[in-house]
Amino acid sequence: MSVHGRGHVAAFISLFIFIPTICAQYRIPDVTIRALKPRGFMASIPDAPKVTLFVFQGNVNRPIGSTDVGSISGEVIQAQNGRWTVEDPNLELKVGDVINYYVVVSADRAGYVRDNLSYRVTALEDRFAPDTPAPVTAPVTVPVPTVCRPTETKVRGGTACAGETIFLENFDAFRDNIWQIEQYLPYNSPNFPFVSYQRLSSDPTVSVSDGKLRISPKLQQRLPGFTNESIYTGTINLFNGCTSSAEACMKQAWGADILPPIVSGKIISKGFAFTYGTVTIRAKLPQGDWIYPEIFLEPYIQKYGSMHYSSGVLQIASARGNKELTRGTTDYSNKVLFGGPIMDLQCHDTLLSNRVLSNGFWGDDYHEYSVRWTPDRITLSVDGVEWARVEPAATGLRSRFPAECAQLPNVLLQYGSKMAPFDDHFYITLGLGAGSITEFPDGVTTANSRPKPWSNPSRKALLNFWQDMSSWLETWNEPQLLVDYVKVVAL
Repeated sequence: MSVHGRGHVAAFISLFIFIPTICAQYRIPDVTIRALKPRGFMASIPDAPKVTLFVFQGNVNRPIGSTDVGSISGEVIQAQNGRWTVEDPNLELKVGDVINYYVVVSADRAGYVRDNLSYRVTALEDRFAPDTPAPVTAPVTVPVPTVCRPTETKVRGGTACAGETIFLENFDAFRDNIWQIEQYLPYNSPNFPFVSYQRLSSDPTVSVSDGKLRISPKLQQRLPGFTNESIYTGTINLFNGCTSSAEACMKQAWGADILPPIVSGKIISKGFAFTYGTVTIRAKLPQGDWIYPEIFLEPYIQKYGSMHYSSGVLQIASARGNKELTRGTTDYSNKVLFGGPIMDLQCHDTLLSNRVLSNGFWGDDYHEYSVRWTPDRITLSVDGVEWARVEPAATGLRSRFPAECAQLPNVLLQYGSKMAPFDDHFYITLGLGAGSITEFPDGVTTANSRPKPWSNPSRKALLNFWQDMSSWLETWNEPQLLVDYVKVVAL
């Protein structure tokens, strides 16, 4: 059985590639490639127990990235005659052509990748000649490891090999077994966003289409059963499907303590957590007043405490949605990318860095946002260029904070490494927030010198934000967070 061509790509790259035991279980064998005469192409591997999918992506005489869809593109979901074979009967090859390619195999409910492969056509074969394994030849630049080289990267529930992809999500389908759509009221979150996270069946906040993850904010008052008055007097009941503790699953509006006016989305990689590695996320950030992306690594276990970021959050990338946002001469707009480790609520921004875009805004287009997390430092990059680096001081990261930080030093950190709390398993979070008491400093003004409508310490912050809806809603022309792919590579 074989399929080929771009029409089948959605079924291929929708595979979520998670490699928890890349060294201990299945290893992809050498690929047999055949260039046929007068035309035709075949790529195959031998059958093995529990293999359920074989995917081939390749380009002729040009490179291919490890997440690209190639000019040769196919998948098979069943072996025939003891082999898994992808075939293109119409491809014309000639001696000297070089096919650069990668393959993906699903075995025992896990995904495996072998990339940076190359095959040079040395002869055209008759279709019914015996198969011979394809030699791996130039222009391979990264040799495929024959053994699992040790790495400082750790994967929850498995092992990893140095330099290998341990997580790849291309969002051609949403996989509930890996990603959890959050549903709760984030009142215990230190930054107190002015949203509820909901998994909606109609007009969802979280969706996947055209190979992209889309997280879209909605107005609570426009959901069935709600009105503008509901925000002041109504109740939100999220118990059916709630992903948090009971107190975060229901709320009754009372006085200035209104319902969160914004419904948003958030997903977490419940099926994948790791320690140390390089994370790359290609995303288009949201634009609109008082909204912001949530692109984090968050602790799988609250090892160093659950309050005020005690166990750390690693902000991979963020940019406030306002196209105009200043305080004095300081720019806080969508031109300013910021990120880094967060370890304390009062001193939230101490280890954060920023990068200002000279032309345009970060939300105008897709960019590759990366973090390289090692036992010695945290490095942030965008589009392959490093823009921030955080390293521990004499007694660890905690000694980078001033004495007035209320929650630091956290005494538990002394029992961790110099990178504590960033020395344990973290999962991936992708979401979208609005408002909050940490993301927008007091005293900023947006377009037409309009001041921020709430004060961060005020108990009426949520109410004041909502009462200014007529000003900020009209700016929400592109408020979605769009994510093309997420990739994690072992150190």
